Amino acid sequence: MKKLLCFVLCLAMMPFVFSASAENISINFSIWDKNQQPGMEAIAAAYTEKNPDVTINVQVTPWSEYWTKLQAAAAGGSLPDVFWMHSNQFYVYAEAGTMLDLTDLNIDYSPYPEGVTAMYQYEGGQYAVPKDYDTIALAYNKEIFDNAGVAYPDDTWTWDTLLENAKKLTDKEKGIYGYGAPLHDQEGFLNFIYQNEGYEFKDGKSGYDLPETREALQFYIDFALKHEVSPTPQSFADVGADDQFKAGRLAMLNVGTWMMSDYTVYDGIKDKFDLAVLPKGKVRASIYNGLGYAGAATTEHPEQVKDFIKFCGSEEANIIQAEHKAAIPAYAGTEKYFVEQFSNINIGAYPEMISYGVPFPFSQRKSLWINTEYENLGAVYSGEFTLEEACDRMHQTITEVEAE
Repeated sequence: MKKLLCFVLCLAMMPFVFSASAENISINFSIWDKNQQPGMEAIAAAYTEKNPDVTINVQVTPWSEYWTKLQAAAAGGSLPDVFWMHSNQFYVYAEAGTMLDLTDLNIDYSPYPEGVTAMYQYEGGQYAVPKDYDTIALAYNKEIFDNAGVAYPDDTWTWDTLLENAKKLTDKEKGIYGYGAPLHDQEGFLNFIYQNEGYEFKDGKSGYDLPETREALQFYIDFALKHEVSPTPQSFADVGADDQFKAGRLAMLNVGTWMMSDYTVYDGIKDKFDLAVLPKGKVRASIYNGLGYAGAATTEHPEQVKDFIKFCGSEEANIIQAEHKAAIPAYAGTEKYFVEQFSNINIGAYPEMISYGVPFPFSQRKSLWINTEYENLGAVYSGEFTLEEACDRMHQTITEVEAE
C-alpha cells in the first residue's frame, strides 16, 4: 500500500516538474550596433538575475541589414520578441499592427525627453519605451589642427569660422580635408537647416520650399562642390565618414553620441580627437533623436516582454547602459554616468546641447518619402539637378505623400 501511495504521489508531481521546466523562457532581443552590445548584454544579465526563469538573447544585425531583415520578419510574423526601434521606421510597424502595445506598462515618462517619448506614440498608445537620446557634436583631430597652427573649435565658432578654418586645414597633397560633409541627415545637413531657421518637416508640411532651408543646404553642399574642403558623397560611399575621420583624413566631422564607444578605443584616433558644440548659424541647434525599446505583437511571451522592456526603461538599466558607454541614457539624471566614462574628451558637449536641441523631424509617413532626400540631393552633387530643382522635387514628393 505504501509503495502504491508513493507511486501515485510521484505521478501527481510529474506535471509540476514538467510545468516548471516549461517556464524557462527565452526572449530574443535584436539591436544593430555592436558597440552597444556589451551594454545591452549587461542590462539583459541584470534582468535575468532578478528573473532567473527568463533568458535574454541579444542579437546584433548591422544597420545595413537590420531593417530589411526586420521587415521580412514582420511580414512573416516572426519578429524578435524585443527590438530597437528608430523614429524613421516607427509608423510603418505601428500602422501595420506588428508592435506590442505598451500603454499599460504604467511608466512615468516625465524623466525622459518629451520629444523622444512622443516619437513612439500612435493613435493614443505608447509602442516603445525611450532608450537614449543623441545630439550631434563637432569632432576634431587635434593633431591636424596643431600641425596647421589652427586654434581648436569652441563655442564662439560660427558657420563662417567653420568654413574659414576648414580651408586652412585642407591639405590635398596629404589627403586631408578640413571638414566632412557627407550626405547624412541627422549628423549633417539637418543641423544646418535648423540653425538657419528653416525646417525639413513640421506640422504636416514640407519645409523644402523655404528660402532658409535652401540657403542652408547650399552652404552645406558647397563644402564639397564649391570650396572643396570636404570629400564628395562618392568618396564617403567608398569609405564612410567615420572611417575617414578615424583614419586622419578629416580634420572635423559632425558626430553623433553613438560613435563615442568606438572612437575612444580606436587606436588611430582615440588620443587625437576632442569635441565641441556645433558652430552657430542664425540660431543654435543640434538635432537629437532617441531610440526606443519595442516588442513584437506576435511574441509568445507578451507579459515577460513587457516586463523586460519596462526594466530597460528603468533608472537602473539606464545607468547600466551609461556605464558601458552605450549611449546617453534617456532617463534624466543618469547622463552623469555616461559623462564619467570619458575623462579625456569634452563629452559634456553632447548633453549641453540638449537645451537647444531640435527633435529629429518625423511623421507617420516619413518612411515613404525619406529616400527622396538622398536621391535628389545626390543628384545635385552629380550635376543632374540644380539645388532649386532638387528642393522643388522633394517638396512636391513630401507634400503628395503626406496628403495621401
